[in-house]
Amino acid sequence: YFIKARLENDVGIIKMPVDIELSRTMRFSFDWLYESLPSVLPETLIAGHDYLSIALEFDNGQDLTWMWSKFLAKGMSFRCPLPWWSERETHFVLDSGTYGLGKWKSHSRNVYDDYSEAVAGDPPRKIVGIWLIGNNLFAKQSTRAQFRNILLSDEGEIILSY
Repeated sequence: YFIKARLENDVGIIKMPVDIELSRTMRFSFDWLYESLPSVLPETLIAGHDYLSIALEFDNGQDLTWMWSKFLAKGMSFRCPLPWWSERETHFVLDSGTYGLGKWKSHSRNVYDDYSEAVAGDPPRKIVGIWLIGNNLFAKQSTRAQFRNILLSDEGEIILSY
């Protein structure tokens, strides 16, 4: 299976509810293929906050999204610049620039470590949702991406596979 996203002056979230205990060894793995990126300015700015990402939502009301940024450095994390979302959403840049667009890339992340690095405060106890999030309302640049092999695993045991 794969999920294909296409943004044309649009915003949206696709959410799959889950109820999974978070451990220090939980891994979130996925493949993505970005054909294009929507932002024309750094995504840390409201006017540049056009993006497409995959995310986990937690029982403490926070969510962490992993994204490809045209402008921001790989490994950078930042709070969402949009009002209200700035209270609950943090972005983590996994790929940067435009090299590799049009090719599948695989990622496997330690959820606890990424959360602890990017989000202030106590870590959550549970993962309560998996999201695909997209926005291109600001610059209105078309973007396309595909996601597949979405897995949550713990010490080699697959907890969720889509």
